[in-house]
Amino acid sequence: MLQTDFKALRDAISSISADVSNDAVGVYAPKLQDIFAPETHAAALAPSVPIVVGPRGAGKSFWSGVLGQNETRLAAAKAYPNLDLDRVQVGFGFTGAVGGSEGVTPEMLNSFIGIEATPDEAKGFWWATILRAATKGAGETPLNFKDAVRMALDWEERNKVLDRLEKYFQVQDLTFLVVYDALDTVAITWPRRRLLTEALLEVVWAMRAYRRIKVKLFLRPDQIDDDALRFVELPKLRTGAIRLTWSGTDLYGLLYTRLILSQVDPAKNAFNQLLLSLNIPTADQETILARQWSLAHNTENQSRVMAVLASPFMGDGRNGFKKGKTYDWPIAHLADAFSEVTPRSFLGLMIAASKYGEVPDDRAMTSEGIRHGLRAASKTRVDQLHQEFLWIKGVLAPLAGLLLPQNEEEVFNAWRKTKTLAHMIADAKSSKYLPPFEITESNSERDLFLALERIGVMFSRKDGRLDMPDLFRVAAKLLKKGGTAPL
Repeated sequence: MLQTDFKALRDAISSISADVSNDAVGVYAPKLQDIFAPETHAAALAPSVPIVVGPRGAGKSFWSGVLGQNETRLAAAKAYPNLDLDRVQVGFGFTGAVGGSEGVTPEMLNSFIGIEATPDEAKGFWWATILRAATKGAGETPLNFKDAVRMALDWEERNKVLDRLEKYFQVQDLTFLVVYDALDTVAITWPRRRLLTEALLEVVWAMRAYRRIKVKLFLRPDQIDDDALRFVELPKLRTGAIRLTWSGTDLYGLLYTRLILSQVDPAKNAFNQLLLSLNIPTADQETILARQWSLAHNTENQSRVMAVLASPFMGDGRNGFKKGKTYDWPIAHLADAFSEVTPRSFLGLMIAASKYGEVPDDRAMTSEGIRHGLRAASKTRVDQLHQEFLWIKGVLAPLAGLLLPQNEEEVFNAWRKTKTLAHMIADAKSSKYLPPFEITESNSERDLFLALERIGVMFSRKDGRLDMPDLFRVAAKLLKKGGTAPL
């Protein structure tokens, strides 16, 4: 490996798009070259699985978009041949803020479901999304939403249409899948979100009657785990839900796939040279999709490659091993309180590490660059969380400077001194966003902690002290003995 090879690899990693997010439809829908298909994600794409759960950045919109496009869905069919995705057609039942010809947006929902809507009216809208998508998928004249809602509210007419469509797809030997993405955007108040979520889950449950028309919801964990949901069959739906998770092996497989499939020849050639020096086979997209590339799943080989890219350990000298392996360190420090790491955070760390400082001629990044990458990934993660939970920065800011782990009263006192609870409630009301919990007269600082715990930002240790994963702690400027210093 020459100095120019390491520079090419450094440039290749740093040029990976820092915005690795996707939309289910539109310009930012997934591209064919972006697909990396871990074996554990097969169940998430199975048409028979109605609910897929994952935090922000786990890939919900990515897989929604893969399913929604013919080219990418056929590629996924090669990766997961047992799912028969080549015999699946897809339409969308909800796409969040992204509209267009395929999108179903909150504005469309709100235009049909008023503030005082009943559960039956809410269910009627969700039934309408299925009728609208499936009739279009069957090649019939597309229904406008007004007609679809009217039809959906008449259960006899609705069932006749669904039975006709079911027979059509059976004759065609196809499964029609209606995909719902970005469902956290359906409402900005807890009562309305629960109304719409419960109504949708009831429709999902009722759709079990159909073999050829299926639905798939990509949901955030906090939405389906809301204890105030009262749908009687909810425990069964929760039990059958698939959690969209990434192992450390999957994440390194994703990184190495981006390098081996690089569109830049010097980078691709340099990575091939690295693999040759380690006697590890190269791969093309077909091999990777078929999961026949050892580097995508062999942890020993992955670790050997990382040792070349960044040196084996996070410290220098004879005792450098005491700081941990460069292969293990990113995964350990990017995990949230549920021990989950998202591709967005992992790639963000690697991108920032490859851009940091002066790097020796014999590697692509340094251990200090990796630590810097954690700081960058932490800031990005908190910024992204703020897009979903507009209250989170205001709740984290008063904790800056606390040494973790910490007794809960010290944490609660930091919030009391700054009147965080009252400020958050007032801001949620004035800015009209969903607060972390339903506002009542009995709300306390413990509710703030429980809200952070539900989304994996804080956790309680066995001794009762409160703690925060490095992924959030660093950007929130909390301290920890021996831990990476805040930004």
